[in-house]
Amino acid sequence: MDAIIGRYRARMEDNGLVIRHASGISFDLTIDETLGLLDFINAYRQTLLIMQRDADTQRDTDPEIERIVLEREDNQ
Repeated sequence: MDAIIGRYRARMEDNGLVIRHASGISFDLTIDETLGLLDFINAYRQTLLIMQRDADTQRDTDPEIERIVLEREDNQ
C-alpha cells in the first residue's frame, strides 16, 4: 500500500522504505535507515508540531502573487 505525503509517495517494501518525489527522485531506505528516520522524527515530533502551528499562522507555503495586467497598445 502506498501513502501520499505532500509531493511524495511512500511505500514499504521487503528491504525498507521507498520514498519517491513527484519529479521522479527516489530514496530507497534500508530497514535500519527507516528505523533511524523514525527515531529522528520521534525525537523532533514536538518541535515539528510547533513549527507546523507557527507556519499555519505566519507563513503561506503557496503564496498568491499579485497579478499585474498590462494594457496592450496596438500600433497598427
